[in-house]
Amino acid sequence: MLPLTGERDDIHTLKIESYHEELAQRLQAQEQEELSDAEKATLFVQLLEKRRKHFAVKRAEEKRNKPPTQAQQRKIMCTYLKNMEGKKPKDLKNKSFDSIQKMFDRAFKRVNTFVDFRTDLVEGSSKRAGEELEQENAKKQKVDDDKETA
Repeated sequence: MLPLTGERDDIHTLKIESYHEELAQRLQAQEQEELSDAEKATLFVQLLEKRRKHFAVKRAEEKRNKPPTQAQQRKIMCTYLKNMEGKKPKDLKNKSFDSIQKMFDRAFKRVNTFVDFRTDLVEGSSKRAGEELEQENAKKQKVDDDKETA
């Protein structure tokens, strides 16, 4: 049996509605894919930017951490010897790197192992001062005790 015209129209409208819903869902999915593609592109650009900055920082850090060359070391040691030891530039001019390094090591060791002889005197005098204060306090207590008993 053939469905009645009213039923046919209902079925037809249901089919049309389902088609429209399916079409809307497809369009939404496409829009979401497009958005995700745009988001992916921006994220990719951000990632590239971060990587570029990271490697630039790493290169700069490697430059800073690179040990000085022998010529740079010689110049630093000569400057130290001139300023701290009072050496003249002509004394250091024709010396080899090794001889300058020996002079520098001797001077640097002397400075690092220096012990001020006056520290013993200062510590001793503070001990004496502390003992004197204790004696004065004992005398005051004795006088106070004598006053209380009288």
